[in-house]
Amino acid sequence: MKKIILIVLLIILIAVVAIGAFLFWPKEIKIQDKQINDNTKPFVIKITYPQINGLDNFNQKAKTIIDKEINDFKTNSLANDAAVKEIDPKAYAEYPRTYELDIGYDKGEVDDNVISIVFDVYNFEGGAHGASYPIALNYNPKTKAEIKLSDLFPGQKDYLQKISDYCIKDLTKQIIKALGSTDGTWIADGAGPKPENYQFFLINPSTSSGQATITFYFPQYQVAYGAAGDFKVIMPR
Repeated sequence: MKKIILIVLLIILIAVVAIGAFLFWPKEIKIQDKQINDNTKPFVIKITYPQINGLDNFNQKAKTIIDKEINDFKTNSLANDAAVKEIDPKAYAEYPRTYELDIGYDKGEVDDNVISIVFDVYNFEGGAHGASYPIALNYNPKTKAEIKLSDLFPGQKDYLQKISDYCIKDLTKQIIKALGSTDGTWIADGAGPKPENYQFFLINPSTSSGQATITFYFPQYQVAYGAAGDFKVIMPR
């Protein structure tokens, strides 16, 4: 009888452990890509953005970013299109304009604590050339709040200075390698210890050795002239 009781208790214990593991073990979070393709003249729109089943708040934040980009793009493009048509209707008829919006994204850490995304935006709304820039969305699924850079450096009042020192050194090396010198650039200002200089960041997943890093994005014109392009710095944290 005692043996039977022990077996029953063991089965109950196993069941309790299994249920606990099911309820509290970290769930795998899978990103599903959503597509928007619109070739209605004069637009060429190609967008890929993330959505996650069960995380409606995150999904809405991501969609709000995309909706705003589409709305701003169409508004600006149609205004420029109307201006060209009014100034030179003959040339406008002979050479129809096309306006382009292309959005993808970089994926960083994705788990129960962090969902880190940086959108890569390119648009051509008229004029001599297009524009490219990042938009960051760093989100905590547990608190349903966006993650600020300061959240990653708790208790460190000088975190911006440390980040700035690291990035200025790295950017200087990158720019010298790409351009030959730092002449005509403004690294110290564009990568100085100011919050607006570090608003675009991707929280990367830790490596197998446990090393965690952050990628900082520096869009066109932030640290150098437009033709130099954009820059990224990966920093340990």
